[in-house]
Amino acid sequence: MRFLFSKRAIETLEAAITFPIAILVMLATVNLGMVVYGQQAVQAAARHGARMGSVAQQCGACYAASAASSAIDSDPIVKEPSVAILSPGGVAGSILSVRVSGTIPSFLGTLVPGLPGNFPVSAEATFRQEGW
Repeated sequence: MRFLFSKRAIETLEAAITFPIAILVMLATVNLGMVVYGQQAVQAAARHGARMGSVAQQCGACYAASAASSAIDSDPIVKEPSVAILSPGGVAGSILSVRVSGTIPSFLGTLVPGLPGNFPVSAEATFRQEGW
C-alpha cells in the first residue's frame, strides 16, 4: 500500500504509461511526413515526365516514360515505382498523360495490428503535345 501513495511511484507509473504513447505518436508523425513526401515525389516525377514528353519532337511517350522513370528512381523513399503512359500524344495539340505510382513503407504496420504495411501513392500529369 505504501507504493501506491509514494510520489516517486506515481511519477514512474505515469512515465511508463505515457512513454509508449509518445513514441507511437512520434512514429506516426514521421510516417505521415514520409507519405506526404512520397506523394509530392510521384507528382513531381509525373509532371517532369509529361513535360519532357510534350516538348519531344518524336516519340513523346518514350521521352515521357524515360524522364518520369529517372525522376522517381532517384527518390529513395518511394518503393516499387512504376510509370504508365495513359495517352501517348503524338501530333501537335494532342494530349500526353503520364501516371507514376509506388508505395511508401509503414513503420507502424508491424507495431499496430490492422494498419497497412505499405501506403500506395499515385499521381497523374497531362500536357498538350507541342510542335513547331
